Amino acid sequence: MMQTMRERWHQMSSREQTIVLAGGIIVGLSLLFVLVVDPLLATFDRLDRQAARKEKDIKELALISQEYTTKRDRLAKAESRMPPPDSQFSLLTFMEEAAATARIRDRIAGMQPQVQSLTQGYQETAVDLRLEGVQLPELLALLVAIDQAPYELHVRHLQIHPKFDNPANLDATVRVLSYAKS
Repeated sequence: MMQTMRERWHQMSSREQTIVLAGGIIVGLSLLFVLVVDPLLATFDRLDRQAARKEKDIKELALISQEYTTKRDRLAKAESRMPPPDSQFSLLTFMEEAAATARIRDRIAGMQPQVQSLTQGYQETAVDLRLEGVQLPELLALLVAIDQAPYELHVRHLQIHPKFDNPANLDATVRVLSYAKS
């Protein structure tokens, strides 16, 4: 077969040999491009897209890491202000003492404690305190006493209504929460 190809090559004129040689080079370069270069370029494009996506993922992960660190620090700070598990802290008793400090203990119409277990080993204690006939400075003194508590307390709900017969006197409902590890 090679012999016949050599004979045909020698029978061709130099112009025909140039055309056949140019065609062979074009076919060879085309095969090289289709089989080698084009797959390499596609791989480079895919890798560039993956690298961009991974950089975006890294940035998102860094942001999530910062958020996690911030939240972990907030949780540690909140846990440091929680009563220890072996302490005898009672939110109900504290609210009575705070009302006595604000001189409104006699105006307590009702106090209702509620305990609820939360996820991940925490316990929420709430006290609904109903006050009748208090004045604004006395109510503010109670809120200051709650704010200056030795442990972390939150006023979740505060509702104030003036009395109809004397607008200087107020009826108030305060919901105070405390958290502890269970």
